[in-house]
Amino acid sequence: MGEMHAGQGGIFTSRRVSVSMVVLGTVAAVIGLVLLLVPSGQASFGWFAYAPLSNTTFSPIGLQLSPRSQIGIALFVVGLAVLAFGAGWMLGQRQAADKRQLPDPGSPGS
Repeated sequence: MGEMHAGQGGIFTSRRVSVSMVVLGTVAAVIGLVLLLVPSGQASFGWFAYAPLSNTTFSPIGLQLSPRSQIGIALFVVGLAVLAFGAGWMLGQRQAADKRQLPDPGSPGS
């Protein structure tokens, strides 16, 4: 009685999976967005009271993001990917459920 056979409990299991993917994806995307938009503490760079070395030239490598911003971007992207996967999963389950529906026994064609 406690055993699961193929085809049993598929609706409840897939429903839990799809809902949990949507919830987890939304939470990850929101946390990532918050990490990106909320300013972090004081900057560790800026104005200093002494002149820079005169024989060196500052050339930034590129856009420098704080570790907090990098984590925020990563969480936001992963959250969106999980949301997209969850949406695809739900659409696939809906199409599979439509194909599994049995015809009406009272219809004249059966």
